[in-house]
Amino acid sequence: MGSLLPLDFVAFALAIYLLAQILRRKPRLPPGPPGYPIVGNIFDIPRNEGFIVYKEMSRVYDSEILHFNMAGTSVIVINSFNIACELFEKRSSIYSDRPRFPMLNELMGFDWHFGFMPYGDSWRDHRKLFHQEFQPPATLHHRPNELLATRHFLGKLLRSPSDFERHLRHMAGMIILSAAYGINVQPQDDPYVAISEKALHAVSCAGNNTDYLVDQLPFLKYVPEWFPGAGFKRQAREWRETISAMHQLPMDFVRHSIANGNAKDCIATRVLESMHEDGSYSPEKERLLQNVLAAIYAAGADTTVSTLGSFILAMVLNPEIQKKGQAAVDEVTGGIRLPDFSDHHSIPYIDAMVKEALRWKPVLPLAVPHLSTTDDEYGGYFIPKGSVVIGNSWYDVRFALHYT
Repeated sequence: MGSLLPLDFVAFALAIYLLAQILRRKPRLPPGPPGYPIVGNIFDIPRNEGFIVYKEMSRVYDSEILHFNMAGTSVIVINSFNIACELFEKRSSIYSDRPRFPMLNELMGFDWHFGFMPYGDSWRDHRKLFHQEFQPPATLHHRPNELLATRHFLGKLLRSPSDFERHLRHMAGMIILSAAYGINVQPQDDPYVAISEKALHAVSCAGNNTDYLVDQLPFLKYVPEWFPGAGFKRQAREWRETISAMHQLPMDFVRHSIANGNAKDCIATRVLESMHEDGSYSPEKERLLQNVLAAIYAAGADTTVSTLGSFILAMVLNPEIQKKGQAAVDEVTGGIRLPDFSDHHSIPYIDAMVKEALRWKPVLPLAVPHLSTTDDEYGGYFIPKGSVVIGNSWYDVRFALHYT
């Protein structure tokens, strides 16, 4: 009889354990489409205009937070400005990391861009150098070149207004390439501007982490190019060459100019000279400089063209606002000169017009994805560690409560 007691105890303990497992409350994930076995919601992720689709999903599921299961990885979409601020700013220690970008970083070789780097020492080093060269006092150094490029743009726009987008790209390239590398952009068909256009097109196609199946199933990157359905590998190889050229060629120009003794004052030469003067130079630091300059080249060219293109569209669609803006400028300049940086604070209406254009057409409708580094909870919803968290910028800036 006594020998049954241990067995009874084990059975009782097992029953308690099973009951606890049954009664244990499963973490409550944000709502979203039900998905399919194994692959989850891979087929529910929109390939085009996701920012609009996610807005509609928020209405359907009556939630500003959405959840998608991407073959085992949680993807959280935030359709709220307040929630985005809470997670990405107040809880930045949890959400500062980046997910893997198999297509963009691993296959296309864009891993040198610190905007897509995982959080860590390398990211901090890149960000430190960026802020060193682009904090507000440092940017004053670039204003003469910005004014010169703007004057060139206006002349081109006057002669051929229908080519405004090409003129915008030339102006952006003129500003950035001169400031970063000391390169004088050619009046037409500049090779560096052409390279950046091709590279930025590639990045825009692969940068949102949802358009290519390899981003959800990273093992697919090992599939050979000849395999059926592996067209993404061939595409990545072509884009990799273009991205490598954007990263390498401008810095080669700087090295060649320094070797020939005719290098111009620019960020690259100033930082390299400073490194040699204080004895801190190393190939690793030069590589870091090359990465940061290429990131500036990539980000600045694209955002400048996108922002000013949206502004021009807004003026075409709203001629009465354009007239008010012109009147505000003429009031300060007397209508006899072009405005410059000294007039900035005297024309607040123009500042408001630009900000409204940014709100109306944000450069990134869906923000660059973040990665949660630990389990978290918001509003009763569970956000698992390793979740890819995306802010719907387009939806946020259209929230009526903030803009009426």
